[in-house]
Amino acid sequence: MKTLGVSISRDHLSALLREQSLLSSRLSFSCTVPCREPFGGPEDAARLAEEVRKGTGDNGLPPVVLSLPPSWTYLRQVELPVEDLRRAKKIHVSELEGSLPIEDEEILSDLLPSPPGAAGRFLAIAARRSVVERAVAVFSGAGFPLDSVITDHVSILSAVLSGEHLPEGLLLSTLSDIVVLRLEGGAIRWARQFPAEMASDAAGLAYEWKEILRVNPDTGSPLPVTVVGEVPGSLSAELAGAARYTAVPEAAGDGSLLAYGAALAPSLSAELGGFSLRTSAEAESDRDRERRRIRIASAAAAVAVLSAIGSLEAARWAEAKKLASFRAQIRKEFSEAVPGVKASAQEAAQIREKIQSLRRQQKELGTDSPALSALLMQISRALPAKENIALREVSFDAGRMRLTGEAGGATTVETYRSALSAELGPEMAATVQESQGSAKAGILRFTILIEKGAPARAP
Repeated sequence: MKTLGVSISRDHLSALLREQSLLSSRLSFSCTVPCREPFGGPEDAARLAEEVRKGTGDNGLPPVVLSLPPSWTYLRQVELPVEDLRRAKKIHVSELEGSLPIEDEEILSDLLPSPPGAAGRFLAIAARRSVVERAVAVFSGAGFPLDSVITDHVSILSAVLSGEHLPEGLLLSTLSDIVVLRLEGGAIRWARQFPAEMASDAAGLAYEWKEILRVNPDTGSPLPVTVVGEVPGSLSAELAGAARYTAVPEAAGDGSLLAYGAALAPSLSAELGGFSLRTSAEAESDRDRERRRIRIASAAAAVAVLSAIGSLEAARWAEAKKLASFRAQIRKEFSEAVPGVKASAQEAAQIREKIQSLRRQQKELGTDSPALSALLMQISRALPAKENIALREVSFDAGRMRLTGEAGGATTVETYRSALSAELGPEMAATVQESQGSAKAGILRFTILIEKGAPARAP
């Protein structure tokens, strides 16, 4: 699975390609192009697309997560009467109406998850609908297949969450505009932002920094500060003891860190609350479509299992009928050859030979496995509840069964494999034979092989 993160700043556009497999991930390419006009235009986006194609050697572009600069956004802390993020997203736009310097119908907004101990308190990041749609049109026109639109605040948080050591306290970023995030337990408690030009206003920036420092925890102790990017000259004395954030891989330098965070966003959907600039109604429509897709996939899996049960039972019935036919034919031939004789060792020997021949055929065909219906029932019971997983095909050949389907991620596939191993017992082995991502982020096609043998181990 590949994801391309793209970030926009006043002077340049950056892109970073991230490749993720079942067991690992890597950054395979990054590039930056200067903007001929502030924040880039169609020509700049086209040049970025060309650089990506040249660098990757592929004319096709993977799904793109676009990160918008802070100067295009508005930050608001909202307190809502609900704690569930999904429900909060549905109602929070009404809290923003009338509080932003844009028309209500122009508001596009989404929420980030609440910090620990502050349930119901969310950070809303909003933007003007026409601005977002114009940016989408520019990059779509350049050939970028946009998957979602986030903001630099979310890209910074995404990059920070990917590191082994999560900073706490204040995080100051100067990668695009000046952004200050108050981090707590992997979430943003509050945020401030200022235009990049304010870095040259020493007095104004020093005053704003003092105001930020007044927002302290209940203990009143100073908050630790971590800096991403260059320290503004006017704050060099105040930030002399600040830590520098260096946990980002070398392949993503300062110029591409925002693109790096954008590329990581799909794999951190739970931590970021599935953030994407869209209206609550559009987000709910997406969820409805996903729920319908899961229901249809589940129904298809059930039909596939029932069809397999019917086919296997039909095969067993046909074999039994064939065996009975052989026995009747042997009796007829023996009676014609030896009329009047009711019992004979030769007849019994012929029957045994025919039965053994049939059993050898059954073993070769795999129809001698006991309780096939029960086996399929165990496979169905092992499906994880409330997980994005669907069986597409169940096949049976020579005593080996293959389950083919789709899942939301490698963890879900491994959960299903482990459940199968526990359900089937030590006599059967369940092994993930194949798994690979589709074009859409977060969907894996998998094949699980079930056969007689030692218990399977996780790959």
